[in-house]
Amino acid sequence: MQSLWSRAGQASRCGCRFCSTTVGAVRQRAAGTRGRRNATIAEIFAACYSSVFATATLIDAVRKDGRRRELDRQLDEARRELHDLHHASPRQPAPETKPSDLSIHQMRSLWEVMKTIYRNRPFMKEIHKPPTVGASELIKCLKEQCYNAPGEGSLRAMRQTDYEQLENLAMADELNGQIGFREAQNQVQLLRESSSVEKLVHKLLDRAEIQDENSPAAASFDEARHLATNGFPKFTFRSMDPDRARTNTLALNQHIRALIGSKNMTLKEMIGRVCYNLLVSVHPPDMHTYNTLIVAFDKAGRHGFSDAIVHSFFHQRLLKPTPSTFTAILNHFKATNNHGRFLRAIACITGVDQLTGGKVRRRHMSDIERNATLQSWAADTTLRTHTGHWVWEHVPLDLHLVEAVLGGLLHFKLFDDAATFFVTCMRTGVALSSRLIKQVFDECLAALDWRAAVGLVRGLADGQDMWQALLAREDDTTVAYLAEKALALVDLCGLNDFSQEPSRRALAGLDISGPNLQQLSESLAKFNHALPAASSHRFPGPNSRQGADAVSKSKSRLLQLESLWKECDLVIKTTMSIESKLLYADFSPSFRSSMAQLIATKALDRSMELAHECRVALSSGGNLPPSTASCIIMGI
Repeated sequence: MQSLWSRAGQASRCGCRFCSTTVGAVRQRAAGTRGRRNATIAEIFAACYSSVFATATLIDAVRKDGRRRELDRQLDEARRELHDLHHASPRQPAPETKPSDLSIHQMRSLWEVMKTIYRNRPFMKEIHKPPTVGASELIKCLKEQCYNAPGEGSLRAMRQTDYEQLENLAMADELNGQIGFREAQNQVQLLRESSSVEKLVHKLLDRAEIQDENSPAAASFDEARHLATNGFPKFTFRSMDPDRARTNTLALNQHIRALIGSKNMTLKEMIGRVCYNLLVSVHPPDMHTYNTLIVAFDKAGRHGFSDAIVHSFFHQRLLKPTPSTFTAILNHFKATNNHGRFLRAIACITGVDQLTGGKVRRRHMSDIERNATLQSWAADTTLRTHTGHWVWEHVPLDLHLVEAVLGGLLHFKLFDDAATFFVTCMRTGVALSSRLIKQVFDECLAALDWRAAVGLVRGLADGQDMWQALLAREDDTTVAYLAEKALALVDLCGLNDFSQEPSRRALAGLDISGPNLQQLSESLAKFNHALPAASSHRFPGPNSRQGADAVSKSKSRLLQLESLWKECDLVIKTTMSIESKLLYADFSPSFRSSMAQLIATKALDRSMELAHECRVALSSGGNLPPSTASCIIMGI
């Protein structure tokens, strides 16, 4: 072919323009063909390498385009469903709103008193070892005779948690389609959720191995450990199939309740199966699953595992709490006697905590300063509180959460705070259960808590309309019981003196209105005497002060003195706590040195006084003189 092109280029021509152009083109083709060379191996390899990458890029682009088209289709379907939903029921409330049995006015009052309780909380030493009445059989008998106060066994039964009710609340939340939720929106958030669940699973497995190290090997435990260390969990987005995700969550929670409540397997086997179900689940566990785990573990007495769930909720997940979440959390801290975290949970509910808050909604101050809409949102201090660098939205309250707060305050012997919280509930019209109202009165009387008694009497005297409305909701037996306990509280305050009316000075010191107290005493006496069959104990009314004998007056006075000595003990403990805080490094070394000397001197004086009392007791051979015995009874 090359020779033919060369000979064609050498052919003679007539000299016309057409022949010249044709022969010139043939000569150029021959020259170009003659200059070609064979491709090298490097050039062939580079061409193949580029072709492979171009093919991979093309395939990836096609795959991404298909994924984009699928997401666009799902978004279009969601928009159409939302459009149809709005047109079908235009007045239906948004999913974020939750029907509550408390109004905003009631919530605002309760949020404010909860903030006050947290900010004025006692020192941890005082809560851990609160002042108590003397361990005397005489005081115990007098409380039963004069105030009909229940014993410790009855009080312990009152404090028991109704776990069946908690489980029903959690299951009701699962079936409530109006509860808003928070889920992962992109791949980064989904990976973060997977990492958090993996940490939780490892923590549960480690605690099970520590607590049940002597039990035989469990296949499910080993399988869960293997999955957790080999790439599981592998979650997907709930938004891809919301109906299927909800069905799977219901089945998972039901299975978890059955596993934790089972009595036929070892701890390792049970925890292994629970963790296995969490790992192989298609979607990350939501708030409903966390509620189920907290309540189920606490019901089974496995508080260490429920504590891991609570820690994960506060510090590792961004889940939005449901109405039963903080009820379960407060019960958990009550069951574990963790007064510090119980009070911190109250701070989270009211937006006072600046670490995690209530996990409902928050906005940073820098964002609020740049956005006018957020500024109007943050200006509503009824629903939100500015703490630290954030504005926190309060956790909505319901009746079960309010009762959990009140029951926890009674459990941790914060009777003064419990009385304040109860009076606020009464004034705002919160319909507490009669069982809890009885517990408030019984706990304060059994503890002979003078401050709580004064707070209750002041609240009843100032809010008699609401007190009458509260009694109107109860049956005759409950009304007689509450009237009897209220009269006992009046007596514990020293305001039911049978010989004379309370002085104006005493009432002014207690911030109690004399006419209101007189009206309250008369109404209580009327209730107390109108229903004789419902109560075994009777207080003489304000019009029968002369009928009281000296013995009854002496018994009452002894109980009043015991309650006042308890207040003195509280002042002593508080003073010691403040003195210990003055030894911190925030103060100068010279001040801390002088404070340490003062504390040491007072401690030596108390030790010498105790040694003297012991010598007197030992020298008398156990038969103490009446004066010493009375001092010991009074706790002096």
